[in-house]
Amino acid sequence: MTESNALMNPPAPSRWLHRFAWLIAALTLLLPVTTGAVVTTLKAGMVFSDWPSSDGYNMLAYPWLSSARDQFVEHGHRLAGMVIGLLSLSLIVAAWLLDQRRSVRMVAVLIFLAVFSQGMLGGARVLMDEQTLALLHGDFAALVFSLMATLVLITSKGWDQRERLNSATESRRVSVAASLLLGCLVLQYVMGGFLRHLREREAFAWSWLVHPWFALVVLAATGMFIWSVIGTHSRYLNRFAVAMVVLTLFQSLVGLGAWYVRYGVPAWGVVAQQDSLPQIVICSLHKVIGLLTLMTSVLAVICCRSLRPLGGEPCNKEPINQDRQATVQPLGKSVAGAAT
Repeated sequence: MTESNALMNPPAPSRWLHRFAWLIAALTLLLPVTTGAVVTTLKAGMVFSDWPSSDGYNMLAYPWLSSARDQFVEHGHRLAGMVIGLLSLSLIVAAWLLDQRRSVRMVAVLIFLAVFSQGMLGGARVLMDEQTLALLHGDFAALVFSLMATLVLITSKGWDQRERLNSATESRRVSVAASLLLGCLVLQYVMGGFLRHLREREAFAWSWLVHPWFALVVLAATGMFIWSVIGTHSRYLNRFAVAMVVLTLFQSLVGLGAWYVRYGVPAWGVVAQQDSLPQIVICSLHKVIGLLTLMTSVLAVICCRSLRPLGGEPCNKEPINQDRQATVQPLGKSVAGAAT
């Protein structure tokens, strides 16, 4: 009976693993993501022609603190990537030791593989001096960070006790709206990458006009998602809806600011000053907020899919424990049979 009770009432997620996942996600945003955005804004990605060394120096031996601005930012980006790589490796060990759920361990492994692949993409971009790889390196960062945020979500205290949506109709409505919003944000994020990495190429000249105006489509999709969430009584979905409102509106304002400092307003006599501090800060911030917005949309889609009622029937908001559901149900039957 003790063994049965242990299976029927699995231990709560580890608070330490959740905190560690938060730490890695926060450091990733503050270090490699932010410095990478500044590197792209400064066009400093090829300030070193070698990798993983920097001007022939071992990564840890390079005189980083006394280097010039572009070298300082690019080498700092490399060091930050190395730190996150080591932390993501230790995350796998922590997941295996602190959490028995298969989904948690799988996401931890995916995070390490994604971080490793991101580092290889960055190295290939330098060694091949290929701007398209720089675009892939920048866009792939959104996937890496979304995986980290997913681990934060599924290791949170109330995740295993989350409530299902009331009906299949309600589930379809929010899932379609969330998926549509994610699709729009992916397109917008990729077009933003075209402007940052490939704007000099004639083949991508269309993105100069499409990217700013497509923001209106993103705002409309955000409104549809919010409308679909109203009345669901899901605290997770309501939190994501509020976050999407704040992020999309803020990102739109920062986007206008980025256009202003990057291109100026010739009709008003405003000329953009290249490599000015406002340009570096605002354009880099626009990239970072875009990544956060896309990540939030990914989590909203995951949440919508995980809240679907079983069998498409109305649900009485019973707690979910997907990883152990298959084990718990047969166990419950066997215990009832034994009692009979």
